[in-house]
Amino acid sequence: MTTLGIILASTRPNRVGDSVLTWVRQAVPTDTTIDLIDLRELALPAYDGSTSPKKGLPKESHHAQAWGERITNLDALLILTPQYNGSYPGQLKTAIDYLYEEWEKLPTLLVGYGWGEAADVLPLLEKLMRRLKANVVGSIGLGFGPDLEEDGTLHIAEEKTAALRGLVARLLNPTRTERTDT
Repeated sequence: MTTLGIILASTRPNRVGDSVLTWVRQAVPTDTTIDLIDLRELALPAYDGSTSPKKGLPKESHHAQAWGERITNLDALLILTPQYNGSYPGQLKTAIDYLYEEWEKLPTLLVGYGWGEAADVLPLLEKLMRRLKANVVGSIGLGFGPDLEEDGTLHIAEEKTAALRGLVARLLNPTRTERTDT
């Protein structure tokens, strides 16, 4: 069975991400195991290792080891992020920066939401994940107004929902070389 990690990047008490998550989950086949990674609950501290994750040395802290193992155990990843001031939340950057080799070749789909359909955050996040050698299969953005309201009410057009289903299918069945064990 395929294990899909979904990172819920917003940690705000009034986040819209919960509503968008419901929409995303409806596009995931029922035979897929979902590991919901809520960064509000994960609560990684600012990076506290004494060496760069890029060096490939053993992780020093329990939280870094557990985080690395959690990502290594995924077959695919969907990052669900708001656009805050034209970028992604700091907690998401922290979570990404804790690891390096774990992201390599990991099939990854980006879903953003915010003003302008997350048009600023999605290219930034794609560039970051490609730099870490993740296999980014695509991205889709939802905008306040055309797709959702600031209170989380959704009114997403069927065309966009169909596009998400297509991207999820591509995510779960990518054409790629197999991920190397870390």
